[in-house]
Amino acid sequence: MPFLGLRELDRDAFMAVHHDPAQHLVFIKRYSLNYPSVAEIEQSFQRIDRALGAISRLRTLLLVDAREAPLRNDDAFEGAFVHCHTRLTQGFKKTAVILKSATGVLQLGRLSKGYTKPMGIFTRPEDALHHLGVHIDLKQLTDP
Repeated sequence: MPFLGLRELDRDAFMAVHHDPAQHLVFIKRYSLNYPSVAEIEQSFQRIDRALGAISRLRTLLLVDAREAPLRNDDAFEGAFVHCHTRLTQGFKKTAVILKSATGVLQLGRLSKGYTKPMGIFTRPEDALHHLGVHIDLKQLTDP
């Protein structure tokens, strides 16, 4: 079932990016495929950045569903992720990330300490949607 109001901007093996101009919402769905290299992380995030080029981040909310993302804590991955994720989330009006576990919440909380604007990190989708103030049928988060 497609998102009502959301249109797909880009997709690769790791993520899909959707935009709902009516709700000023960008939705990024992270898939379960592990990044095989730091270069792949950087390329994937660069694609997203290009896809979001025409969107006014100052007026737009960002929702990232990373519940399927594999947990990794090796230094090379964390360094690349922090650099790419910081650039991705920069400038959005408000950001919420949905993670599967408390371990993921702790890891992202640790990695995002230096961010200029705090983000909401949640394990329950309804809490993330409430944080952003958007109304989406939760079933739509499972298969955009």
